[in-house]
Amino acid sequence: MSANRFRDPRGQGARLAVAIAADGAATVGRGLAPLVKVGLLLSFVGLLGWTIHTAVLRSAYFRVRVVEANETAHLDRRAIVDLMGLGEPVNLFRFDPQAAEDALASHPWVARARVRTVLPDRVEAEIEERTPAGVLVLDSLFLVDDTGSPVVPADPADARALPLITGLTRQDYERDDEGTRARLRQALAVARVYAQSPLAALRPLSDVHLAPGGRTELMLGRTRVVLGQHQHRKKIELLLSIFTQLSERKVDAAYILLSEDLDRAVVQEVRLEQEFGSISLRPGGVGDHGER
Repeated sequence: MSANRFRDPRGQGARLAVAIAADGAATVGRGLAPLVKVGLLLSFVGLLGWTIHTAVLRSAYFRVRVVEANETAHLDRRAIVDLMGLGEPVNLFRFDPQAAEDALASHPWVARARVRTVLPDRVEAEIEERTPAGVLVLDSLFLVDDTGSPVVPADPADARALPLITGLTRQDYERDDEGTRARLRQALAVARVYAQSPLAALRPLSDVHLAPGGRTELMLGRTRVVLGQHQHRKKIELLLSIFTQLSERKVDAAYILLSEDLDRAVVQEVRLEQEFGSISLRPGGVGDHGER
């Protein structure tokens, strides 16, 4: 009799276990329901975003149709469009303004470039071109801008129109690029100062020579002028007085060394030798050549 005290003739224990399990499942279900809803919502939003993104990238409405860019002396509109990668139809949202700026800046004549997009179909480019400031003589001729950076190879016609800079080598750029460009900028500044002097019309500048030790020299025809390292503007102003005195004495100078303190000038004088005569313009080329 005592062994039957723990029997459950009506299965109440089993039913209780099922009830507990069902209640737990319901509780878990109620807890997961919000997460499921959030997951479904995020999936829907992601799908919607992907659909919109794909539609925008494929839409002809956002295809680049207008390109505004300032043409320069060395870059026409066609070249600008090609450099920016807009030679073929491009969706505005696939276009990379930074990559376009880098491509434009890679052109040797471009100093700076700024590119931006304007919805729905416009690209605007602003280009600043390098301005040649002089001709640098290395193993060949190179146009340089006012930063002292070589731009492109030059030709003899450029050398006649722009200041000629001598005394530097490729090795100077390799050893100290910034220092070399600084010296070149100084030479260009001296050339600009000399061009503003009344002496420039009387004694054209042949070249600015960057000598060892940081000295700057000018070749004025056959006269070499050593300006030294400092006070170039004041020294150029003194040159007019020196050449005026030489002219009054009927002599010229092969060499002028100006002291750094501006107190004296060492001048190697040469005599002016003038010859006068005539040539025949007759077919035979024979005639009186006058007196010498």
